[in-house]
Amino acid sequence: MTTQQQNTDDSRVRRTRKIIQEALINLTVEKGYNRISVQNIVDRAGINRSTYYRHYLDKDDLLSKYMDDVTGVIFQNDEIDEEDQEGILSGLIKLLNHIQTFSEFYRIMLSTDGHPLVSERLRQKVENRFRIHVTEITKTQCKKGSVIELQLRSMSGAGIGAILWWVENNIPCTAEELAVWIGQLSAVAVAQAMQPSSLPSKPNDQF
Repeated sequence: MTTQQQNTDDSRVRRTRKIIQEALINLTVEKGYNRISVQNIVDRAGINRSTYYRHYLDKDDLLSKYMDDVTGVIFQNDEIDEEDQEGILSGLIKLLNHIQTFSEFYRIMLSTDGHPLVSERLRQKVENRFRIHVTEITKTQCKKGSVIELQLRSMSGAGIGAILWWVENNIPCTAEELAVWIGQLSAVAVAQAMQPSSLPSKPNDQF
């Protein structure tokens, strides 16, 4: 296969996946994620089931790969300069701009009517953004099971809660404003990380 043929095939694959993903988004907004089927998606996309299954295993696999595509593009470069505050927020702003564009989709998917995969994937990315920031500032790695990891999990959960509030209330502030607020959560984590601390000790088993 020539390079030109490979590029043509790659373009065709990207185009087909985009059509399928757009069908998923539109149908989710119209009916809710839990009430749509693969057949609904292929009908809306104007393709046959065999084409669909060449790209995705099922509906959840489509959703998972869509979130991979979204976060992969937004967080292409996770390197952060501790002196570059704009760099710290840039990934969050890109993410929020994307969510704003598809706010109805995310309003559903982040609610109890959606799928936990979406909130978990976003939480992981926000947490990783915080983790990189903390690591750059403190020059120490965040160890699994440490207080810093506990703080990061708490901060990222609060960040996702803020995003859900944002879409539920029809985007009451700009993406930049919300990114700054979420970014301030990481500043709290940094400040706490700079202080010696330890996890609460387990209570003695006394009766």
